[in-house]
Amino acid sequence: MSEDRRDQIVTAALEVFGRYGYRRSSMDLIAQAARISRPAVYQYFPGKEAVFRAVGQKIADEVLAAAARAGATRSGDVADRLTEALAQKLDLFGGAIGAGFKAELFAEAGQLAGDVIASFHDRYADLVERVLAESGLPGLGRTISPRDVALVLTDALPGIAQEPDAETARRRLRQLVDLVVRGLSA
Repeated sequence: MSEDRRDQIVTAALEVFGRYGYRRSSMDLIAQAARISRPAVYQYFPGKEAVFRAVGQKIADEVLAAAARAGATRSGDVADRLTEALAQKLDLFGGAIGAGFKAELFAEAGQLAGDVIASFHDRYADLVERVLAESGLPGLGRTISPRDVALVLTDALPGIAQEPDAETARRRLRQLVDLVVRGLSA
């Protein structure tokens, strides 16, 4: 079986789930979007749930890779690197998912791919913790551990993401990061 064909199916499924939500999506719609037959989809996935989990894993891997690149850059200060790394998660579904289906997809993801979500959350916190640990902020570790700061920042993202205007959400994220960095610089 071809890895390229599997990726083609997962990419098409992301579009289908984003357009129709989980419940209204079908293997037929996924096959049509991937431009292959439904039996060909079943050669790679036993059912819609498996495709959905693969989509979740693909999204998690891509967001983590982008955040790692943003956090590893040596241009800009620690606040710039943290903001860009965290913004990758903030922008997670920017436009790929119809607004009416975001809540449904998150609920389904919690039920069908809770392990994927938990792993993503832990790996994201690890990444933010590494950026913080490399920052040399003097208050880090004295009053609060790098892990706790990473968790505060990552756990705040769902609240910030409630802002419907992407520009405002990014501005609020930057304000949060600036407050944390200033507090740890004192």
